[in-house]
Amino acid sequence: MIFANLRTIFFGEVDVPAELRETVNAERRGAFHALAPLAAIHSLLNAVVLTFAFWNEAAMPLVFVWCYTSAVLIFIRMREARRTASDLPGAIEDGRIVRYTLFSGALWGGIICALIASSHADHYLLLGVFTAAILCVGALLHSSFPVASLGYSLLVGAGACVGMAVANPSWWLNTALLILAGILTLQRFAAASNEANIRRHLANAAMQDAKDTMALLLNDFEAHSVDWLWRIDAQHRLVKPSQRFVDAAGLPADMLEGGSFLALFAPESVHRLDELLRDRKPFKDEMLRVSIGAREAWWSVSGQPTADIGWRGVCSDVTRARDTEARIAYVTEYDSLTDLPNRAILVRQLEIAQETANATGEGFALFVIDLDNFKTLNDTQGHPAGDAYLKVVAERLRDCVGANAFLARLGGDEFAVLQTDVLIDEAGEMADHIVDALLAPVYLGNKEILAGGSVGVAVAPENGLDPAELMKNAELALYRAKAQGRGCARFFEPGMEQDAQVRADLETDLRAALAAEAMEVYFQPLVNTRTRKVSGYETLLRWNRPGHGLVSPGLFITCAEETGIIVPLGEWVIRKAIEEAAQWKDDVAVAINLSPAQMKNPSLVATVISALATYQLDPRRLEIEIVESVLMDETEHNIRTLHALRELGVKIALDDFGTGYSSLSYLRAFPFDKIKIDQRFVRDIDTSTENQAIVRAVISLARDLGMRVTAEGVENEQQAAILAGLGCTEVQGFLYSRPIPSTEIDKKDPASRAGSNILPLRRRALG
Repeated sequence: MIFANLRTIFFGEVDVPAELRETVNAERRGAFHALAPLAAIHSLLNAVVLTFAFWNEAAMPLVFVWCYTSAVLIFIRMREARRTASDLPGAIEDGRIVRYTLFSGALWGGIICALIASSHADHYLLLGVFTAAILCVGALLHSSFPVASLGYSLLVGAGACVGMAVANPSWWLNTALLILAGILTLQRFAAASNEANIRRHLANAAMQDAKDTMALLLNDFEAHSVDWLWRIDAQHRLVKPSQRFVDAAGLPADMLEGGSFLALFAPESVHRLDELLRDRKPFKDEMLRVSIGAREAWWSVSGQPTADIGWRGVCSDVTRARDTEARIAYVTEYDSLTDLPNRAILVRQLEIAQETANATGEGFALFVIDLDNFKTLNDTQGHPAGDAYLKVVAERLRDCVGANAFLARLGGDEFAVLQTDVLIDEAGEMADHIVDALLAPVYLGNKEILAGGSVGVAVAPENGLDPAELMKNAELALYRAKAQGRGCARFFEPGMEQDAQVRADLETDLRAALAAEAMEVYFQPLVNTRTRKVSGYETLLRWNRPGHGLVSPGLFITCAEETGIIVPLGEWVIRKAIEEAAQWKDDVAVAINLSPAQMKNPSLVATVISALATYQLDPRRLEIEIVESVLMDETEHNIRTLHALRELGVKIALDDFGTGYSSLSYLRAFPFDKIKIDQRFVRDIDTSTENQAIVRAVISLARDLGMRVTAEGVENEQQAAILAGLGCTEVQGFLYSRPIPSTEIDKKDPASRAGSNILPLRRRALG
């Protein structure tokens, strides 16, 4: 290790790869030969100076000898300088250079030794300067061969030391030390120069290798990559565009060569690219729009400034990827059916409106729109008809709200409108316009569709500014509009939030009551008008809510239907009612009301079968009551469900007959066992001839169709008598009994198995 370090310090030797050694040696020889003329001129000048300095001295013959020898050396040095590397093998030429250098050093050392030894003290200064010059110039001229340079310096220095020892022995040691120090310093300079030259050569070779590798990579990149390279000069003119660039631009190569790079891009992209080029900073993946004639595309451009004030970089065509991203963005932000913005874009617009309101105090209004009876339309007419209807509604809303309002589809049959810079009165007018537009009939093919819609309105800043709060308040107003009959508009009021909380609490307690089976089934008797005996009981549900008392069935049943609780609740009622009925007299039936949501439950038939089997109840003693809306929703499914129940032996009754729009048509849709006349026709039958006529017609129709008839809401004996006279087979109402718990029903008692006559409540009270 020490030896290697000394070689580097005194000779500048560096490890050179075998494949580069001859190249490095050739460069060293070239450097030596390049300095040959300077060495010859230096030798000639030295001879001339010595000739004049020692013209009258005894050493003059030696000077003449040196002049002759110098001339010979000049000739030899010039001839060597004219040689090329191919004239001689490298090793032979290196040997000749070393021998020439050592011979030159020995010659200079000899003449210096002779001159110092034969001269008087007046020439010592000149000879000292002469010796230093010989050493310095020699070290410089022979630095490419440090070994030869060291030999040269030692021979010259030795000559000077020997001459000084002869001429003045007392000075020779000091002279030797000074000369040795100078030689070592000069040798270190020659070694450093040689090392620097070799390392520079190695660096150049590595750089050239890197350039060659880069060229290969670039060629491979151009051949196989979908990207292409570009290069421009300081004036942004294209330089040697590659074939792939030519193909991407779709222009001839001679047209692109020297043409403006910026001219390929659209105006807005030109402005951006010009800024980037003027900044002289690297940039990456800039999305720029290309406009070449009628051709439009998108390029991703990356660039790096070059040392010649130009640019080079890479381009890639991202048109297809950008189109894909645009389609994805459209799908995520717009409704594909109506081409309207979706909820996410609406929230963004609400945030912008909120910022504007905070800055300017400008109010705005949010309208949430829900179509009425759209599900019925979708189920009865099919989804294609529903989609077509939604498109028509979207167009009507566009025309209604105008270009200054923001219209969005929130999903399903729900839309929203954002109107900025609007007063409350103006918001009310727009809400009315929306309701009127939706009430107008829609014609799809040959069918007229009447659906309508409800609107909830929240106004900022009165009803809040935060988008989430405003949306919530508008939906609360919409809920109120639908609860008040639909087909209308309602503004948000502070009490609505409290009502919503009350409803949420009701739902929570309702779920808890269902889980704990904290409800009760009550029964109201059905009385045969001929025998005046109880023929069956209608099942009714009662809930004594803790802290609130008895809750109206209309309230909690509606809540159960809207929240989906009605399905598990209905299953519990079915099982409970059948369990109780199994304990009654054998000829007494039980009637259970089913809501439309229960009819959609695919496990309904299985629930009925399971309950009948568990409690051993004859299916003929079970009567299912449905309302007309059951036949309006999910018609095919519900009809199949009714037939499946009918095949079990279960009786099917149509409840509230006469209150719908198509009561008569439903009698053709399914062969009911019974029709129940709604109490609104019974209530005034003793005073209204019109009601008597309606009831008479219904009873006559039922008799012709082989169906029994039950009249609801009988409250006095006159009504009961009229109904019996019209041929009504069964009545129900407060005249006979209010709904009672199961504990008050006559169970299977042998003494009363045949039943007993039931008296009106008033007569029982008098008795």
